[in-house]
Amino acid sequence: MLPRIKTSQDWNNFIASNPQLSGNDLLTMRHNCYSDIEKLRKRPLIVYATKFLDALPNTPNFIDISDIDGFTDLVQSINDSDQIDVLLHSPGGRPDATERIVHILRNKFKEVHFLVPHSAYSAATMLALSGNTITLHPSATLGPIDPQINGIPARSIKRGFEKVKEIIKVEGPEALPAYIPLIEKYTLDLLELCDDSEKLSKDLVSNWIREYMLQGNEKFSGQIEKSVDFFSDYDTHLLHSRPLIISKLKQFELNILQADEELSNLIWEAYIQLNGFFGLSPFVKLYENNHNVSWGKQYQQILVPNQSQS
Repeated sequence: MLPRIKTSQDWNNFIASNPQLSGNDLLTMRHNCYSDIEKLRKRPLIVYATKFLDALPNTPNFIDISDIDGFTDLVQSINDSDQIDVLLHSPGGRPDATERIVHILRNKFKEVHFLVPHSAYSAATMLALSGNTITLHPSATLGPIDPQINGIPARSIKRGFEKVKEIIKVEGPEALPAYIPLIEKYTLDLLELCDDSEKLSKDLVSNWIREYMLQGNEKFSGQIEKSVDFFSDYDTHLLHSRPLIISKLKQFELNILQADEELSNLIWEAYIQLNGFFGLSPFVKLYENNHNVSWGKQYQQILVPNQSQS
């Protein structure tokens, strides 16, 4: 009989003691956990999880247009409910792809509720803010809604360009050659894309909170503006992955909740198993539910050692 995994230590002990485990065994364990979440919440569950806590640089783990296929499969597999839970673990990504995912979910379900066991940053925070509710594990966090361009925070790109301009302004034209390689990274098209992505992120989140989380309640209109300004205030948060924990979010009266003990234990178990699976396999994304959808994306980075010639 396969065990239940409550802690990271449980996982490590179990894997060390069972070297012959198959992928199907691990999938069965995850499905058992998903079933318990569904029984507790009384609605279907879908899972979108990515490997990013221990990922190598350039790992394709951020939200992009290719995720449309996964979310379409997940949504089409559920036909007996107008409500859904989404277990979300992601570093974020593109706001345009996030907008399409929200459309897919809302085109099918009247209510969408997000469960965050560990981390949902950037565009993943945007995605969560499109829900009727967000429920966080006590250890979980959201993040600033600073969009990413090719995996790099848009605000970081803009700041890099602004910094180079300021240095050249102070040091004079003679400093220009030293910064040409850096300047070449920041084309006008890229900077315009950063500006547009930042504006799009704020507009989308404002509309989603108004339409779904606060359901058109006009008395909260000022609160919506304050909350979106807070989530998008990169100059205050400073880091793209700055943790926005629930104690920081209560002031905005949004439907962001802390999970009770029973739900906390279950979503943490799901996270440990998902993260553990990423550690054992080349998968970097998973789309899963208990309705016959379980697939993902693999990525292996081959490191070629430097070979110096004598």
